[in-house]
Amino acid sequence: MEDSGLLPPYVDHLRRLTGAGYRCVVYVAKTQNWSGVLSEVVSTYLSIRGKDRRFLLAVRDPGDDSAQTIRGVLESHGVPYSVVNYEDCEKALGSTWDSLVMDISYQFRPNDLGILVEVVRGGGVVIVVGPPIEGLEYWVTDFHKKSVVPPFGIGELRRRFEKRMLEMSIGRRGLIYLADRVELPQIPGDVDLMKPVPRRPYPEVTGQRFRKELYEMCATWEQAELLRAFEDLVARKRWAFVLKANRGRGKSAAIGILAAALMSDRRLRKRFRRILVTAPHPDNARTLFEFAVKGLERLGIRFFVTERNGSIVEVRCGPSSLYYVSPYIAVNRHANLVIVDEAASVPVPILIGLAKRARRAIYSSTVHGYEGAGRGFVVRFLSRLRREFRESLVEFEMSEPIRYPPGDPVEEWLYDVLLLNAEPPEISDDQIGPENCSYVKLERDVLFSRGGESVLRQLVGLLVLTHYRNRPNDIALLGNAPHHFVRALMLPDGRVVNAMHLCYEGFLDDELIAAIETMEKGHMIPAVVTRYYPPLRGFGRLKGIRVVRIATHPALWGRGLGSYAVQRLVEEAREMGMDWVGSGFGATPQLLRFWLRNGFLPIAIGPYRNRVSGEFSVLVVRPLTEEATTFVTELSREFRLRLVTGLSDPYFDLDLETAWLLLRNGLGRRERAELRGFQRERLENYLRGYLNYEGAADGVRALAEAHFLTASDQRLELSELEEKLLLAKTLQGRRWDQVSALLRVKARELMELMRDVTGRLYGHYA
Repeated sequence: MEDSGLLPPYVDHLRRLTGAGYRCVVYVAKTQNWSGVLSEVVSTYLSIRGKDRRFLLAVRDPGDDSAQTIRGVLESHGVPYSVVNYEDCEKALGSTWDSLVMDISYQFRPNDLGILVEVVRGGGVVIVVGPPIEGLEYWVTDFHKKSVVPPFGIGELRRRFEKRMLEMSIGRRGLIYLADRVELPQIPGDVDLMKPVPRRPYPEVTGQRFRKELYEMCATWEQAELLRAFEDLVARKRWAFVLKANRGRGKSAAIGILAAALMSDRRLRKRFRRILVTAPHPDNARTLFEFAVKGLERLGIRFFVTERNGSIVEVRCGPSSLYYVSPYIAVNRHANLVIVDEAASVPVPILIGLAKRARRAIYSSTVHGYEGAGRGFVVRFLSRLRREFRESLVEFEMSEPIRYPPGDPVEEWLYDVLLLNAEPPEISDDQIGPENCSYVKLERDVLFSRGGESVLRQLVGLLVLTHYRNRPNDIALLGNAPHHFVRALMLPDGRVVNAMHLCYEGFLDDELIAAIETMEKGHMIPAVVTRYYPPLRGFGRLKGIRVVRIATHPALWGRGLGSYAVQRLVEEAREMGMDWVGSGFGATPQLLRFWLRNGFLPIAIGPYRNRVSGEFSVLVVRPLTEEATTFVTELSREFRLRLVTGLSDPYFDLDLETAWLLLRNGLGRRERAELRGFQRERLENYLRGYLNYEGAADGVRALAEAHFLTASDQRLELSELEEKLLLAKTLQGRRWDQVSALLRVKARELMELMRDVTGRLYGHYA
């Protein structure tokens, strides 16, 4: 195959990089003879590093034409390779490869880039086959197609994220861009690449409690130091250990080795019989379990493994058990040691619940990684942990990469293009309030250009800081999708103190409304309205804006910036002719108070708790037009009807504060209690003292339902305690002792109060 002549100017750069143990990215643009260019890259790499290289090929589908061509090139060079589909790419986590080839012709998700690049070891090459930068506007991937929802079309999609990525790649150290007929800037000199940052010398193993074989499993000095730290810590009765690191530093492996140490030591087994591991998904803890198994195998100790859906969920060794439990369930479990892997991806309320229950706990968190949210973990949870545990808290940070030397240019590139290291601005002025801020309509063409880099990084830094799940895919959606846009509050000096990721919903004709259930994504609020309230499907014709995410700088929480941003958005939406503004989120009392305070009404609640957070998803809407108000009035009543009747079944364990807030405000009319049979007579006997509560509970329930179904401005005025009593006892059916514990009032006093409240309800609704 004839040489393209594109690679020779960069061969020395490639040789210096890989020879120093660093990695290199080669982007092969699909211009004329791209397969020849690819062949030249593979051949040159093998000549530099040797023939015994294992390649991982990532594709949308092995049958794609480009995938077939790439396979042909690899096979022509006798390269051993494995194929992974992007849909299954998370299975590659934990594995290590000499080189990676990514075919992004038909699929490119930023999350996948973050996962796959990190499985390549030092001295390896990442080859990306994709469109040239000048051909981006014609490039359509499956991710692009899913980023567009009707009535918008694929022609309205922009490739701002991908354009920024390539512009940040061309001419950068460690990155080689190869394309026909393109004059490329020279890559900066790489003299420093000949002298990679040295690893710290690995000291002789000197552990006193844990066995030498486990120390020998450590790949870095920091992993061994972590084991040493626990030799002293395990003797204490109460402690919290926080482990922070970027991805690829061996956190999970080190904790797995530690688990093997605890389970294998006869003196420690009784103290650590139950070691509970929790993470958003069992796959997140896979490396931890694998290294626990490897450690026990290394020691020659017998153990038993339980697997579920291909993931290890329990390792038993003698009396000790290392087992996985989902975060929401883990909050209510007792264990001798709790290990939270990927703690940054677990909602803070769950982490707080775990911290209250666990006397010994390890919190492992990725500070910068493709999962997002690491900084949020540090700000929102770690500060609380420091206050509560004080001298019993140990913080440990790992910085040394496992697979490649420190200072790897590919890692730096990955963090830049995926904004994994984005940070919010520094804020020290405690006088900042809404009056200091400007409401800014950020243009995405500018935001994703070189001139907008500073604002983009602040924006993403805020979103990652305040949301436990904000990943690179979300940034691409924000940049590319025609129905997404962004607003911010900014200080005069350009610092971003509030960010709102927004999208348009609705605008649907009858045909699209009929097909809304078949749409993969988009139109969250109209779709839920259609699903739960079919006669009100016409809501989809209205024009709305959904707040996808809103984030305020943590240093300025409680200053009214979030409310100010929402109010300015509502004003803008009115000017744009929108019918409503809405949002969806995991319901917590704090979030509900925020949205209720700003004039939003709940209209739907999900049927199940989120597997990770344990929260029910809730939708809220604020109508802006008369037509929208008509719809929302009916939606508000139907929502309350569904919740009131569901509190004894699907929402029986909904926390009382959340239930009360969801039912506190509502539109509609004044309701009459539907008393049937002899319910009225039993109620009257209960009020006279001839019956106890249980004898008239059915009638009291009818009165309570009428109260909460009535519009809030037409209800009988009851105190918060009185309404919560009705919710907990009458609608959720809890025992008197349970209600007493919840409300912190003696059961006898609550029984007397219930009779008094019932009398007033009877006079108002019956």
